[in-house]
Amino acid sequence: MNPGIRLGGACTGLSLGPGSSCQLVVGSPAHKQAILDSLLSQVKGCIVEPDGGLISNLAVLENIALPAEFHRVGSAADRECRLSELTRHFGKDGALLRALDFARPAGLSPWQKRLAGFVRAMLMEPELIVFDSLFGGISRADASKVREFKRIFHLHFPFRHVIFVTYAEEPLLQGVVDQTVHLQESAAIV
Repeated sequence: MNPGIRLGGACTGLSLGPGSSCQLVVGSPAHKQAILDSLLSQVKGCIVEPDGGLISNLAVLENIALPAEFHRVGSAADRECRLSELTRHFGKDGALLRALDFARPAGLSPWQKRLAGFVRAMLMEPELIVFDSLFGGISRADASKVREFKRIFHLHFPFRHVIFVTYAEEPLLQGVVDQTVHLQESAAIV
């Protein structure tokens, strides 16, 4: 993605080297959506949304597995192995994630929805993972856990990219991201 991610015809100045991370501060929901659309048109990526992007009538485990199955990312055995690897990051022997296996999204806390969305994205093996406004509506302790998503992503995919999209600079990201970029809403985005 060097020399910089382009939005519309203009380079943003956002340059992501191998294994880098960024906090991208945007002005409004409409501006954010245009930026996300542009980013994902340039690289294979996944967005982790505050609600996890979960389908309400499916159990959490089905929600987690569905995109990777649909897009045939790896074999079924590969996906199962990756899921097992990921669960070890969340509680003793993956207990936290396993407890959610048969739950429905409506019964999850905001933190649990973010966790399920993160694991779901990880199974897609993205080149870029975007954490979209994940710090709002959760406790400070849960927000600290969200910060760990970057570490876990880079543990599994050390040369891939992480972007945290926020509306204001997030203090919890200080020392976590390599750069913070403020994108002006007046920038033309196609």
